Amino acid sequence: MDLEVRHLRVLCAIADSGSISRAAATLGMSQPAMAAQLRRIERQFGGALFDRSHDGATPTPLGEWLLARSRSLVPAFDELERDARRRTTDTTRIRVGCAPTRLAIYVAKSLRRLVPEADIRLRTEQTMDALPGLLASERIELATLDDYPGHELSPPQGAAYAVIATEPLFVGLAQDHPLAGREEVDLADLAEEDWAQPAQMESGPREHFWAACAQSGFAPRLTYGVNLEVALDLISEGRCVGLFQATAPARERVTLRPLTDAPLRFRHVLGWTTRGPFAGQADDLVDAVRKTYWAESMRAPVYRAWLKRHGRAIA
Repeated sequence: MDLEVRHLRVLCAIADSGSISRAAATLGMSQPAMAAQLRRIERQFGGALFDRSHDGATPTPLGEWLLARSRSLVPAFDELERDARRRTTDTTRIRVGCAPTRLAIYVAKSLRRLVPEADIRLRTEQTMDALPGLLASERIELATLDDYPGHELSPPQGAAYAVIATEPLFVGLAQDHPLAGREEVDLADLAEEDWAQPAQMESGPREHFWAACAQSGFAPRLTYGVNLEVALDLISEGRCVGLFQATAPARERVTLRPLTDAPLRFRHVLGWTTRGPFAGQADDLVDAVRKTYWAESMRAPVYRAWLKRHGRAIA
């Protein structure tokens, strides 16, 4: 096997994330493919480069030696590739990595108005773990992210973040649920309900949800770890309840209701590379996305009514 720069990127990603699985997500690979790649690299160098355990992966002395050299080589190759792309294309390519929220839609609409000639490519990640690393390595130019109280995000080196809006989370109920007729629902009144949540849920939203439920005097019964489509079916049948963005579109046989005093909320965050196409017009981009967000929010009737009662500011 001939050593290539992609092999050095694999080593750096494993060292930076401390985990083969997280490194695989950062580089858009499967965990088995990443592990197989590492084994081939280790055979090339004649020894283990990482000690693997349940706690993650840590470099061996040989791995430390190779990483020290890789960290100087990889940025040089990255800069060479960026310069080559700038010289060989007349079209601005904007790669957007997206958390699974509706902010991706608003960013796409804003970009179409702001840079109509650009080649815009969106890719949704099921979790956000990979996005900061993709921004830092300039494998994407923009990222839509979200964070939660007590778990606020900080940008990696080479990237910048801006908060677009803070949005409450609403509860989704079957249309004939006893609480569906209320204007707002107390979280405590959902203590006896079964809940549906995504099977893969990051620590920020998970801990925020549990803390809010504890403050309301109960521990939630997380009965269903399922994707959105399955959750919608279960909720519409009255078998459970679930959390939704306030801006979520209307769903058949599912009613969205605000939670009293907005105990659950999150922030929409936009990230960009500081050396990318928006380095000089970040303020214009953020302003455009904010305007699109609020214009689109008015299309969600329940959220629009909530905003009229409470205003935009959420503490």
